Amino acid sequence: MDPRLAPLLTRLQSNRFADLSGSEAYTVIRIGEALLNEAASTFIASSSVVRSVVLHPRAGNQIDVQLRLTRPALLPAFNVTLQIEEQPQLPDRPELVLRLTGAGGLMRLAAPAIASSGSLPRGIRLDGDRVRVNVRELAEEQRQAHLLEYADQLQLLSEDGRLVVAVQLRVR
Repeated sequence: MDPRLAPLLTRLQSNRFADLSGSEAYTVIRIGEALLNEAASTFIASSSVVRSVVLHPRAGNQIDVQLRLTRPALLPAFNVTLQIEEQPQLPDRPELVLRLTGAGGLMRLAAPAIASSGSLPRGIRLDGDRVRVNVRELAEEQRQAHLLEYADQLQLLSEDGRLVVAVQLRVR
């Protein structure tokens, strides 16, 4: 970014983008599998329970996941599928819900270990066969929660090889 724009952007943000009042934007961001896995490995690196994760988005809002836990060491890598079940409803219910399928017995063994370890990032929790992702808490963790006040709609979708994020923004 041109450094001459930094003061302008800082001023716009400090007055809550008042000079852009009434503006709207809708964008769709397609994140390729390689970038998605690079980002996932960055977050997983700080986990004491999950050794590695590989994500394979598929059409139909499904994501195949290959998961390897640190403990128990004898537990082999296993595969699960995340089905996008519920989208966040901003601002009142900022929760994305994913349903876990596959690896039945292994997941029943692994889920309690993952959930009780306290190693999941703030905003992500396991609830039986559901993964609940609180978008607001994740944004707060990155000090970006203020940006959610501009989001009217946020959807996570998938297609073969890509995760799709659709966002509708509005400056009031």
